[in-house]
Amino acid sequence: MKTCFVSIIGLPNSGKSTMLNTILDYDLSIVSYKPQTTRDQINGIYSEDDFQIVFVDTPGFQSENSLFSKVLNKNAISSLEDIDLALFLHPVNRKLDQTSVELAKKVLKLKNKIAILTKIDLEEDNQILAQKANELKQLGFELVLGFSEKYQVSKQDLLEEIKKYLYDSENYFDADFLTDRPMRFLAKEIIRKHLLLNIEEEIPHQVAIIINDFIENYQEKEQIYISAMIYVAKKSHIPIVVGQNGRMLEKIGKASRIELEEKLGQKVILINKVKESQNWLKDAKLIKKMGY
Repeated sequence: MKTCFVSIIGLPNSGKSTMLNTILDYDLSIVSYKPQTTRDQINGIYSEDDFQIVFVDTPGFQSENSLFSKVLNKNAISSLEDIDLALFLHPVNRKLDQTSVELAKKVLKLKNKIAILTKIDLEEDNQILAQKANELKQLGFELVLGFSEKYQVSKQDLLEEIKKYLYDSENYFDADFLTDRPMRFLAKEIIRKHLLLNIEEEIPHQVAIIINDFIENYQEKEQIYISAMIYVAKKSHIPIVVGQNGRMLEKIGKASRIELEEKLGQKVILINKVKESQNWLKDAKLIKKMGY
């Protein structure tokens, strides 16, 4: 058997989660046009008969100087430790700005790295695609690949390149595992996903979710009981998340429950509550309490 560990790193909305989900053929990471969609490192496991690749999807590298952004950046950079290959993602429709170059330089210090030009389906002009790839090569990347979730060949090309970094080792995870994250973590992510999809502005990015209960075989039946607390940073955010007569919270809860039942293959009883945790984004102790 062979294996390797691969870190997926880039700025927010560079296509990291989309790439991971495409490779796994499974919606493991939240995908949204909004920044800070991925907050945690999420390990995705791709297995075939004779090898296993463990992908680490990281939070997008932030240009902001807030305490929470600094925590996310630290988590993203820490994913580069003890990995076998780093994939630096840069979308074709974004300029290489100062933050992109700063992150690229950190990746270029590693022994094994590949630059990935993402969202290539958005650009039909091959000359522009070649120019964008050349910009990444000028930074120091020897290999630049294109990727789009719409082009199956780009997935296969990427996997073939990654396979060059495989080494002899027993599998770290069972072949049928898609992630090493516990289901209560995925429950938290699914609830946060539907908050992102249903609530506009910046409120979803000032929300943290803690799963208080995750009880399997609840009441001795084939069902799972989940209770979650949704923490908001301001008291004024509570009525927005709850909605008129509780309709927004009910909508978020229903969509989350349906997706959880699809993924878990069991009936789910989901109870969501909302509570203020004032300015948790600016308090190191509270950020840690929220799981970051």
